[in-house]
Amino acid sequence: MVPLALSAGPGNLMVATSGAQSGVRRSVKFIVGLDATYFLIAVLVGLGLYHTIMASPNLMWVLRVAGSLYILWLGIKLIIRPMRKAGDRQLDLQFRDGIIVQLGNVQGLVMLLVMFSTFIPAGTSNSGAVLALSLALILVNFTAHIIWVSMGATIQRLLAVRPGLLKAQNVVFGLMLIAVAAWIFVRTSNL
Repeated sequence: MVPLALSAGPGNLMVATSGAQSGVRRSVKFIVGLDATYFLIAVLVGLGLYHTIMASPNLMWVLRVAGSLYILWLGIKLIIRPMRKAGDRQLDLQFRDGIIVQLGNVQGLVMLLVMFSTFIPAGTSNSGAVLALSLALILVNFTAHIIWVSMGATIQRLLAVRPGLLKAQNVVFGLMLIAVAAWIFVRTSNL
């Protein structure tokens, strides 16, 4: 699960963007929103409620489309914003932003399916194991998010000496978010 948690999925790209725009400390609320939501989803999936949710393809479609549109909006917002002055914050993601991004995270759902199908035998119901696996996953994800937010903040510090590069960074991060949104949307249209 560690390689998947460290991969460049929607949450990690958003965390890196937040770190670059707002720094590590101001990104914590966003990270907690991502991870608290993912923990809740993990427990629900592990307890079998995933089947109930998946029985309503319209609900899954709405969540994925809404998530992809939100990430698209954040990417565009990042690209079109004017150059910031020293100390300005362009993107200040909050707890609620973490919830929205995580609800549209298709990669996260796949990761949960792999985790639970690997570590909990089919047809068994073990809420203790579900809780333990969910907590372990959140610890791995939180660690990955700290790594990604730190990388984003480091990139920002390195580019701060050349303000023209900050705009280029905004465009690159914005394009990455737009690509993630497009990927989610394409995957959603294949449902």
